[in-house]
Amino acid sequence: EKAAITDGPIEANARLEPMRAPNYHAEKFATIGALMSGSFSVEFFNDLKDGRLRPLTSRVRSDDTLLLAFRGNSINIYYRGGSILRLTSGDRIRNYTAHFDRNYANGSTNSFFDNLPKVIVTEADCVTWLEAIPMLKEIMNSFFAEHPKSEREFQQLVAWENNRSAISNGTEYFITDIEYADMKQGARLDMLGLRWLSADRKDGSRCTPVFIEMKYGIGAYDGAAGIAKHIADLNDILSDQENRDQLNQTIAVQFNQLSSLNLLRFNKSSKVGSVTVAGRPEVVFLLSNHNPRSRKLLNTLDSVEESPHFDLRFFAASFAGYGMHVSCMMNLAEFRKRVSSYLD
Repeated sequence: EKAAITDGPIEANARLEPMRAPNYHAEKFATIGALMSGSFSVEFFNDLKDGRLRPLTSRVRSDDTLLLAFRGNSINIYYRGGSILRLTSGDRIRNYTAHFDRNYANGSTNSFFDNLPKVIVTEADCVTWLEAIPMLKEIMNSFFAEHPKSEREFQQLVAWENNRSAISNGTEYFITDIEYADMKQGARLDMLGLRWLSADRKDGSRCTPVFIEMKYGIGAYDGAAGIAKHIADLNDILSDQENRDQLNQTIAVQFNQLSSLNLLRFNKSSKVGSVTVAGRPEVVFLLSNHNPRSRKLLNTLDSVEESPHFDLRFFAASFAGYGMHVSCMMNLAEFRKRVSSYLD
């Protein structure tokens, strides 16, 4: 028996009840939330940029299998969509509690883990964790071979293609967060980001908020985590101007932090020091590996309506891959027509 993996920063999850398989649906839980879960300190950011945590940032920058996400007063380093390292700052001191979920190793008490510093006080402590990353990756690889979760893994791939890949400068969307949860409203989003058109790159005020939900295969189009439910949740959230303002600020701060750490790869204009996010939101559904012979998606779309609070879009790849452009976004009527054409 194995316990559920807990990739988020809430320490209450330290005591886990055993279960027959990891409850992945429960992983999109409040522990992954960033909004209204505390502010990221200047000291923490400076340590990532120039201080004792600089080797970690450098490693993420040079390793395309890793992704850094800001989590209030902590950060998560993701590998294949799971957290390979979480660092949480103390309230008064610039020390960082380090955590790897041993449930990836079936709860192992191996001395390998005991030799990893529980608190990062010096740069040497940080380096010790970095030296352990190859082994931690192997542990997670073994776990995912038995308990695959393709949707989470491909979320990270989407972020990499649009943020840091060889073609990222040509895309028009940036992903600022994955596995994001709104602690106040209870809605969860696979990806958070912004749209910044290539023609507007000399104006940092021309960024609009984007909320992306990814479905891998046809198994999650309906039900409690289905397309209609996500649209209903976002209708509730984005109908409130205060919520929209907070989300816009969160996205802008995340983008500017990632950019300042050189974790985004695009041609920066000397005229743009930072970006702001505003305007009508865009909600994008990214449906990976849909079976065109199935009627399930068309049946689901028949129950969906346009929203008065955001632009609903469906991503259609530019031949292949996950590079996102505004010309690849279809509205509901266009997407219904496309899906229906597969069944004619």
